[in-house]
Amino acid sequence: MKAFLLKALVIYILINIVLGAIFLSGGGMQMLESPKVPPLPSSPSLTSDLDYFQKVVLDNEKDATTAQISGFKNVIREFPAPQTIDDLSVIALAALAQFDNAHTTVLKPKMYRLPVRFHWLGEDLIIVKATTEYASLLGQKVVGLGGVSPDKLGPRARKFVGGGTESWLKYRSETLLTSPSILAVLGATVDVDVEVEESPNAGADSSQSVALVTATLAGQEIRSTVTASASLMPSDPFWDFRDAFPDNTSFDTEGWLTLLHKGTDLPLYLQKSDQYHLLHSLPSQNAVYLRMNASFADRTETLDELQQRLERMLAEESPNNLIVDFRYNRGGDYIKVLPIVKAVVAGVPENGRLFLIVGPNTFSAGLISATQFKRYLPSQLTVVGSEVGDKLRFRAEGYYPTLPYSGIQLYLTKAWTDLEKGCGWLDDCWPPNKVLLRKVGSFPIDIRVENTWASYMAGEDKIMDWISANIQHANADR
Repeated sequence: MKAFLLKALVIYILINIVLGAIFLSGGGMQMLESPKVPPLPSSPSLTSDLDYFQKVVLDNEKDATTAQISGFKNVIREFPAPQTIDDLSVIALAALAQFDNAHTTVLKPKMYRLPVRFHWLGEDLIIVKATTEYASLLGQKVVGLGGVSPDKLGPRARKFVGGGTESWLKYRSETLLTSPSILAVLGATVDVDVEVEESPNAGADSSQSVALVTATLAGQEIRSTVTASASLMPSDPFWDFRDAFPDNTSFDTEGWLTLLHKGTDLPLYLQKSDQYHLLHSLPSQNAVYLRMNASFADRTETLDELQQRLERMLAEESPNNLIVDFRYNRGGDYIKVLPIVKAVVAGVPENGRLFLIVGPNTFSAGLISATQFKRYLPSQLTVVGSEVGDKLRFRAEGYYPTLPYSGIQLYLTKAWTDLEKGCGWLDDCWPPNKVLLRKVGSFPIDIRVENTWASYMAGEDKIMDWISANIQHANADR
């Protein structure tokens, strides 16, 4: 008996060793590794933060090439030593852009920013939010910033945006172009007053001003001078799109005015914009509309509860058309969204249609989930909108270090997702991706439609208008 038990124990140990080896060879080590945290400086300062930044990035950013590491170090060396937290944010953005990965960035920069917020609508950069002092600029198109047109400044912002698509770069420029420090690097003229000493919680005694030329829809040009905030203001690359939402007060903009205001007369993608998810019946189109602005639970509803509501509505109404709006699905946990993807696919009848709306903020887990509609229902899927935010191969699963003195937070990445070619068992992908996801090869936009300056101001949605017209045309042909 002892011999049998010993033999069984040896077999059990060997099986576990083999399973452990398979797990590790399949990239499982990524799930077990802890980030490398540099020692905290004894006397925190801007200088020590820059040193900490360099160490924590080089110790933790995965799969950087020799050229990328060299570029990263060169950026730090070539920029002047930071005198303010704003300077440090600029350096960090430019340095991390060298890694050519959209997730790898400054997650929470702290910068002096202009008293307006921008939103690209087609080729027009529109002012969608402003302080009360500059409220008269709301709804106007930006013609010039510091003597340079937005169509020239936007592409130059690639200096601060690593990876992603051209669509992502355009979106990111909305925030970057509100920073006088970044505008100066991009070639715009910025007027700066006196030097300033700064602590992490102190504001600035100097001011940065930029000449702004705008135009109304009627074509009238207006010249202004806008002065940046006297205190550091936050932003977040994965949430900055909320500036374009009606009555939005995110990122310390309480008391600011927005171009649009909450109400049921707004298109569905802007209704109840303080909620991530919206489920709506469209009986006149024999359709159900599902909007997901994130791949995680809302404050008042879990994703399981959302799925149950969706399935009940589909069972009760048996719609012929399903419309899924992922244009602002900035990511989260795709594993929790896949059941909803499958529920949507199951709800499309044999002769039905699935319309998927995407755009620059279809990103990360939102992008992953979007591609799986193509995997499950390619023949009945129509992708509408504009280019998604990221390439189909990217690094994510991040680590979020914070610089000790400034409080600037970074996003560093360690695991690959490959939606183009797929993840083989021994590929260096995030292990769950190998089991749950399938390659899609490419993810083209079938119908390219964007909202315009005029449609946004009028509270219209050209994307939904196209879908509605297409449904009506298909019904007429039956």
